[in-house]
Amino acid sequence: MLRASWVLVTSVVVFAAACTSSSPAGRHPTGQAGADDESPTAAGATGTGGDTGSAGDSGSAGDPGSASTGSAGDSAGAPGDTGAAGDTGAAGDTGQAPPLPAGTLLYVREETASSDLLVALDLSSGDERVITDLTSDGSTGWDIWGYSLSPDRRRIALASLYGPTKADTATGLATRAIWTLDTEGRDFLRLTPTFPNESAGRQGFQYDVGGPEWTSDGGHVLFDFGTYWWENTELAGGSWPWIVAADGSEPPASIDITSACSVLHPSRNPVTGEFLLIHSVCVPGQGKNGLFLYPPDGAEPTQLVESTRAADGIDVYLEKVSWFSDGTGFLFIGSTADTDWSPSLLMYDRATSEVSVLLPSPAGASIVSAAISPDAAGIVYGLRDDETGSQDLRLIDLNVDPPSDTALTNDGKSRAPSF
Repeated sequence: MLRASWVLVTSVVVFAAACTSSSPAGRHPTGQAGADDESPTAAGATGTGGDTGSAGDSGSAGDPGSASTGSAGDSAGAPGDTGAAGDTGAAGDTGQAPPLPAGTLLYVREETASSDLLVALDLSSGDERVITDLTSDGSTGWDIWGYSLSPDRRRIALASLYGPTKADTATGLATRAIWTLDTEGRDFLRLTPTFPNESAGRQGFQYDVGGPEWTSDGGHVLFDFGTYWWENTELAGGSWPWIVAADGSEPPASIDITSACSVLHPSRNPVTGEFLLIHSVCVPGQGKNGLFLYPPDGAEPTQLVESTRAADGIDVYLEKVSWFSDGTGFLFIGSTADTDWSPSLLMYDRATSEVSVLLPSPAGASIVSAAISPDAAGIVYGLRDDETGSQDLRLIDLNVDPPSDTALTNDGKSRAPSF
């Protein structure tokens, strides 16, 4: 658990409450989870037929697609039919790469507007290497729309347009796939198939695949699967979690979740195997926005944090949370009245159900992501310039008193830290 002395602002007590509902609704892939008292807004899109946009911008769910951060609003968009699964990609070599050391930070660095690098940085030595530039398919590279490291730290799951097949191109839809690769950037294995074009005449129809997360046994990968389209000037559709075998032996399937919200961004408790997911842009009156904990046995979820802009509320942002290695809490991006509703670094303590503001965003910038090291000795967070949109990483060293806060990158292109 983090040192109490490093809680910089005030604390807000949040009481857990169970919440269930019916059908999913639209969501903004990089926005806020939404405040139940906000008016309905359309979800933001990730692109149409071509490039699906660069990852990393945070924001509140329910805000229309914009580069700024925000919170999740309500949306009445109804979900569309999901695409039928086809054949998964062929498996690669089975040789195992060495596990990634626990003190190694992973992050994404933008090479161009449409291509990313996945980078490994040893925080102790400062040694850095590129795990993959996603050019193994003969291309000049692709984007990365979420990634995660397997429990044994030997393989990485990521979402990308990497390696499109003729079948992919023939659909006319630019749809990301879920891939795994080893920690040396080899042995690529595609887990998701070509999804058929089921637009049925709907304007701007697209699939949104991203946010992979491993199960505790490393046997499966959860990921976000969304369908979106325009109805006049509003974006309709929604997102919900799917699951696929990590060895590519079976096609993906949707997870049976009943919610009147989009459900996305799974993050696994490393101790219990539970998954924390964000409920966003809920159908007004039928669901609550916020952070929900799903037991691995499929029992009904428990709401840990409601997303609301009420006076004493917390506005949850659509960014994957980072669990403490002992499962006692997690870091997430959100805002409160104390932060002037600016996206900030928050902490949830499971023992007390208390949310603490650890670090407000500085003037002219927004905290958009965060990850805590397995030994709880440091936090790496992403900071975006509100004017230019450039992003860099900073390291908070919790081994010194008071904790230090120093720059890790200064290239304006680094984001999405993870250990």
